[in-house]
Amino acid sequence: MKETDPVKKKVPLLNSVQSKIIFLVIAIMAVTAILIITISGKEINHAMLAQQERLSQHVLSLISLNIRGEYNNLITDKIDSVTRYKQILKGRTDLVVKLIEQQHRYSRENRSSMDTAQQMVLDWVMNSTDQETHGTLFIADKNLTVLAHPDPEFVGQDISGFMDMKSNTLAQNLDAAGISPDPVVSVVSWPDRKAYRARYLTCIQTFSPWDWVVGTVVNIEDIEVEAQEKLSKIVETLGETFADIRIGRTGIAFLFDNAFSVLAMTDPDLASQFKQTVNFQTGNLLVQDMVTRAIQGGGFLSYQSDLFEKQEMIAYIRFFKPLGWYIGVTVPVSEIRAPAKEIVFKQSALIGLILLCSLLSAAWMVSRISRPLKFLADRVKAFSSADLTRDETQDMYLDQLAQKNRDEVGLLANAFVFMKGQLKENIRQLLETTAKNERIQGELNIAKDIQLGLLPKIFPPFPDCKAMDIFASLEPAKEVGGDLYDFYFVEDHKLCFTIGDVSGKGVPAALMMAITKTLIKTSAFKKISPGAIMTEVNDAISSDNPQSMFVTLFIGILDLNTGVITYANGGHNPAVHIMGSGQAGYQKAISGPMVGIMDDISYKDLSLTLAPGEALFLYTDGVTEAMDDQERFYSEKTLLDRIVSKAPVSSRTLVEYIKGDLKSFAAGAPQYDDIAMLMIQYKGIS
Repeated sequence: MKETDPVKKKVPLLNSVQSKIIFLVIAIMAVTAILIITISGKEINHAMLAQQERLSQHVLSLISLNIRGEYNNLITDKIDSVTRYKQILKGRTDLVVKLIEQQHRYSRENRSSMDTAQQMVLDWVMNSTDQETHGTLFIADKNLTVLAHPDPEFVGQDISGFMDMKSNTLAQNLDAAGISPDPVVSVVSWPDRKAYRARYLTCIQTFSPWDWVVGTVVNIEDIEVEAQEKLSKIVETLGETFADIRIGRTGIAFLFDNAFSVLAMTDPDLASQFKQTVNFQTGNLLVQDMVTRAIQGGGFLSYQSDLFEKQEMIAYIRFFKPLGWYIGVTVPVSEIRAPAKEIVFKQSALIGLILLCSLLSAAWMVSRISRPLKFLADRVKAFSSADLTRDETQDMYLDQLAQKNRDEVGLLANAFVFMKGQLKENIRQLLETTAKNERIQGELNIAKDIQLGLLPKIFPPFPDCKAMDIFASLEPAKEVGGDLYDFYFVEDHKLCFTIGDVSGKGVPAALMMAITKTLIKTSAFKKISPGAIMTEVNDAISSDNPQSMFVTLFIGILDLNTGVITYANGGHNPAVHIMGSGQAGYQKAISGPMVGIMDDISYKDLSLTLAPGEALFLYTDGVTEAMDDQERFYSEKTLLDRIVSKAPVSSRTLVEYIKGDLKSFAAGAPQYDDIAMLMIQYKGIS
């Protein structure tokens, strides 16, 4: 036969191994490049964002530290001022109390009128003048009703309910002091001449002999005014500081208060628009989103606004609670990502160069292995249509390819040569095995026909007998099985019937079934009882049973004259007694164990009387242990329910009904065990 060069055969470009390998290299390199660029881009972006966050937080920390220092100085000045006023008020109040004590002592020593002395003191207080630095004097009774005050409008006024900054009243503060002569100082809201409540530093001290409360008050609003002036100077200084702060190239720092008023900003031109700027990402005012982020704490705020030409920005904000100030820095996202984009561009260029070199190398390597692969492809195609049952000439080209090539192509050629030889051998063995299996299958089919031929299969079997109706059915799980049934007259008016189930399946069970059936029939014609029949069968089987097989067996004899059934049950499923009313129940009594287990076992006789119209239903465990596709059993309960729902009917009708119900229940699930049923119905002697 003339050899043709298989390499000359053209293969479509997209279908060739060379193209696929090159495409695979391209795909791998492309996926690798995409993954590297994507992952590195994300990592660099993440690193730049983290770096920007550290820088921004550092700037915020410096600004916060500066503001906190100024705030601490402001608070220190306020505390110093309040402390100074406290000392002045305590001193003046104590001085007045001592003057009152002298007046009280003088009145007692000179036995002058106490009322006159008290009135003198009250007049003196009424005529005293307000002093902004040393405070205003007043005298009240023990219930804190004003008795004397330079301002007549306060005389007679109840000041016990005036509250301090801790929401405690003057009366509560006085009660807390008890009988202590020491003055009590607190900041209390007093009505002012301008019809609003101003904060006054109030010092009160009791004078027990007269049940008086002496007090001095001074307006501390001036302290707040002074503090506010200092705070304005702090804001002015911060404005100068913020003008010099640079966050990256175009980022800015800002400071605003609870009213969203900008106090300081790197770019003062943006301050006027800052308060009304909207965050396009949320639809809220930008300052509202910043306040929310500052209160929540952690992370950054992403936003877009007209303030920065709608470009994406991020901001880091802190809340300085003592002053209600919000400190923040903001920077464009594009500025943060710029270094990452530059690195990704350089990576892409380098990876593209590597990809080009890889493709050229792959194309060169693939071209070296594509020729022998094409040859092997042609040989496989020719091999698929060859007749492997015949000998053919040796393929020299293939043998040389297998011997010369030391790489994977050589291994593939060797494997092809080996496969060719193995396939020829396997096909030869398959042909032999198939012929053998067909012969065995034919023999099993014959055995099945023989086995079923041993069983009664013509119904009704006794057309002239009107005293009873009998029907039976057997469906082996395999070609042959171990279930059996039989019935025959042993006397003119006595019918012997039996059903059994041999352990195991297949040919061994079928042989044991035939032996058991023969033994039963032989013993039955001796006109002995079912128990004696079962005893003889048990002794015969157990005496020579090398495989330790056994049979569950039910043997019964029906007296057609009386309807009495004498039976023996050797470990078989309980029979179902079907009454004329359609009710049914299991006959669970047994005569002994399964037949064939051991010899010298005596099986006792049991009896049951059937009234005309009643029946006995027998079956093997293939019925109750049939399974559906979910491995649920048919069960004895289901069988009894189906019999009751259908009875009373003829034997054939009920057996066929149960067979159909089993198939519906199985729903296509395989049959694992032989199924045998026998029903005998007594009709009585007419």
